[in-house]
Amino acid sequence: MNSTEAVGMQEEAVGFGERLVAYLIDGVALTVVYVVLAVIFPLAIYYLLALIIGAAYAVGFWATTGQTPGKMVMKIKVVDAETGEVPDAGKAILRYVGYLVSSIPLGLGFFWVLWDEKREAWHDKMVKTRVVRAER
Repeated sequence: MNSTEAVGMQEEAVGFGERLVAYLIDGVALTVVYVVLAVIFPLAIYYLLALIIGAAYAVGFWATTGQTPGKMVMKIKVVDAETGEVPDAGKAILRYVGYLVSSIPLGLGFFWVLWDEKREAWHDKMVKTRVVRAER
């Protein structure tokens, strides 16, 4: 491990349960928005807007604070594993693409946190991010 990797490794990674609860909180928040969109827009436009809003929600929060509202509630955050800082926009976008990869084989990439000694999901491994406790 080089010295920059050591910076991001100082904080203990968060386990599956806390990450799942944060994800569910975010899912509830987005579902409210999606229901409103479904009532207002035709199906094709709804799907496009839902995709854009979901991606903008995750990427925007990760790249600005490292925390979606669900992660804020759970007091956890996404950090760059090499620097320990909030991921930049490019890394946040790639992490979102990694979310899609993690979900394809029945969500195995998300469950990977349960077995991985570093508690990293596939999307974390792909872009070198970690989910750690936020400062109190």
